[in-house]
Amino acid sequence: MKTVMLYVAEDARQAASYEAALTLVKALGAHLTCVQAAPFSAFVVTDPLGGIHPSVELLSNLEEQQDASRARVTSRLAEAGVDAEWVRDQGPPASVLLDHSRLSDLVILGHGSQEDRWNQSLELAGDLAVHSRAPVLSVPHASGGFAPSGVAAIAWNGSFEAAQAVRLAVPLLRLASSVRILTVADGNVAVPASAASTYLSRHSVQSEVLTLERGTGSVCERLLKALQEERAVYAVLGAYGHSRIRERLLGGVTRGMLLGSPIPLLLAH
Repeated sequence: MKTVMLYVAEDARQAASYEAALTLVKALGAHLTCVQAAPFSAFVVTDPLGGIHPSVELLSNLEEQQDASRARVTSRLAEAGVDAEWVRDQGPPASVLLDHSRLSDLVILGHGSQEDRWNQSLELAGDLAVHSRAPVLSVPHASGGFAPSGVAAIAWNGSFEAAQAVRLAVPLLRLASSVRILTVADGNVAVPASAASTYLSRHSVQSEVLTLERGTGSVCERLLKALQEERAVYAVLGAYGHSRIRERLLGGVTRGMLLGSPIPLLLAH
């Protein structure tokens, strides 16, 4: 991973994702591109006749906010001795990020919590996780950032999405102190977790397979409990989307993990 893209939003709660990007860029020796998006809804207004047009005043205010965000992030990066390329574009954040992530190895952004489950940051994380060709590291606002040298966990169910997430996560997994492959025992795993462990060993990543009894709760609840028990600092999992009609909504386990996980999630589809 030598090209990392960071979404810089006008939201003070995004600091954890900025720290995660800084840590990873230094650990990987990677190039950092910071992307800002100006959604049309933030500066386009309607007139009494039903027409729509851009508001110069609203656009100017948004650009001032973006300038302030860029200054804050640039100052923090400078403190750590990290340079960044900056990109600013107009359009829905998901579209802007997808357009500019085509040659990125990793996309980093922040997302909200259980308390604000319908916030735009969560939906953005879902859009990118399902549609981006690069893995997406979604960092909870309340997390302490990202510690690549800690315990890494993999949520494994034998699916194509889980396998893709594992393949794309190899550069990060090499930095982990240990790797746990978590699989919930329900008899529906097409490819066993042991196969994922063997694959990782060929890439110089040693791992341990842990089979979890589901119990009375959901798969998501069992995985979240296991992450806490194993003291994982981040988790790798496949992102599962619905039909085209509901493409903005993630599958139950993926969405539940985004809502409930206190640690960053590396998602791939």
